[in-house]
Amino acid sequence: MTPDQILRDFARDDMFPKAAMAAARMDRETMAPVFVDLVSRLGAQRIAEMDDADVMALIPVFHLLGEWEEPTAHRPLVDLLRRPAEVLDYLLGDATTETSYRVLAGTFNGDLGLLFAAVEDGKADEFARSACMHALVLIAQSRPEHRDAIVSFFRSFLTRYPTSPQIVLTGWMDAISGLGLEDMSGQVQALFQDGRIPPAYCNFEHFLEDLSETLDPASAGIRRRYEKGLIADAIDELSKWHCYTEAFFSEQRRHKVKNEFRVAPWTQSLTPPKPKIGRNEPCPCGSGKKYKKCCLH
Repeated sequence: MTPDQILRDFARDDMFPKAAMAAARMDRETMAPVFVDLVSRLGAQRIAEMDDADVMALIPVFHLLGEWEEPTAHRPLVDLLRRPAEVLDYLLGDATTETSYRVLAGTFNGDLGLLFAAVEDGKADEFARSACMHALVLIAQSRPEHRDAIVSFFRSFLTRYPTSPQIVLTGWMDAISGLGLEDMSGQVQALFQDGRIPPAYCNFEHFLEDLSETLDPASAGIRRRYEKGLIADAIDELSKWHCYTEAFFSEQRRHKVKNEFRVAPWTQSLTPPKPKIGRNEPCPCGSGKKYKKCCLH
């Protein structure tokens, strides 16, 4: 398949582009620059300027770049994650919170400053800033030579940005537990005591549970949130998304409507959980598990 044919299949709304993704894998040297160019283009355009085909193709492109651990994609991807919330939601939807941190960690080019700046960007989407924090934890696990710098960043973050919004603070808290920084527990506890992380989301005991999970020798220092690691197989990853299943396509054909939900992994089969859901409450996906053991991670 030619690059144009691959991108054309990526942009279709009536099929899972498995064959096109496999073809891209076979010609990674050619396709990687094409994919990076698409990400860069969307990272600079206003919504009204974006080509629909580019937007539809972004999700397969995004995850293949993560699978390939393509370092030339890292800066454009970080720039994309720093777009305003409404743009980011239009382009990535649930992928912002579900998989972007794994893609960012996989494409990491050695420049921690890019992710540090994204986390510190008060104009960026709060969920994207939190995702960048999770990416830093994954980098600390997969590239231990960067761990000291990453730990130092998180140790000083709260002092430097004490008025950060709730989503960013919870991302910071998750990073502290994910890195196993037991001596930072007092600062985390203070956030709960000050009401800056509401008990409806979680409480200090939940943080201690997550921290213990990281510190447990049996876990090898990896919390459940991070156990999937980097994107190993983009085709397998996307095949689990409801909007790429044959059941979804059949429903679309039956109603003769366009698939506008490619950015949402479980659209129409699951209402995405909201942050206010208590971690010990039943997960809204209907699994029967507690939220903290299911879709929270």
